[in-house]
Amino acid sequence: MENNLAQLSQQPYFGPKNRTHMRILLSLFLTTGFLYTACTQNEPARTGGAPAPESTTGQMDAVDPKAGDSLLKVMGPLEGKVVADMFAGDGYYTWKLLGAGARVLAIDDDPAHIAALEARKKSEGIEDDRLLIRETTPGVTGLMPNEVDLALITREYSTLGDRAAWFAQLLAGVKDPHTFYMVNYLPQQSPGGPPLSQRMNYERVADELMEFGYDDVGIMYKTIPYRYILFGSVPPLTPEDE
Repeated sequence: MENNLAQLSQQPYFGPKNRTHMRILLSLFLTTGFLYTACTQNEPARTGGAPAPESTTGQMDAVDPKAGDSLLKVMGPLEGKVVADMFAGDGYYTWKLLGAGARVLAIDDDPAHIAALEARKKSEGIEDDRLLIRETTPGVTGLMPNEVDLALITREYSTLGDRAAWFAQLLAGVKDPHTFYMVNYLPQQSPGGPPLSQRMNYERVADELMEFGYDDVGIMYKTIPYRYILFGSVPPLTPEDE
């Protein structure tokens, strides 16, 4: 029977106390880095049909060695929290999250990635109480109800298939206030990364997410070169809202 990481979390995850009207919180503060406008040729699309969905992992350290650290600062203290690395890929963020003290559920739909993650976990002697690795299928989050404290998404939003259904699963799998962070590429030329056809403007993504029930959505687009961080939650209802 598959372990449920919901049983591993030792501290509650408290969100905002008051629901506000639906809004986009466009964050203008900078943590590190700046928005690059210089560009080089994009990574070519794969041959033999439509380009495969791409994750930001695996290229982050090549473009900006501090990209992972910048995101962790945005996510705040992670010690003891259960974090789902939704498209773990080569484990770039999985090991960053472990280093920050999180308990990680690494999920991917590529058997090769799963095998590589399992091999590294074994070689480094990491126990199940710190890291679980789970294979899923496209369109399925792989999360159990209320299993994690927050989720990290590093696959391009446009490639998630039935996005409404996928985020409904995510909402069910993440504890109140259902916080997630998503790293996607800006819709412009960049060194490496997915084809431009897979990239979506962050305002359009935020608008759609609010239709899915996330009424606190914020955007940071100057923290990681060529990418934006979009984060959202569903604050609990107050008596006035009920």
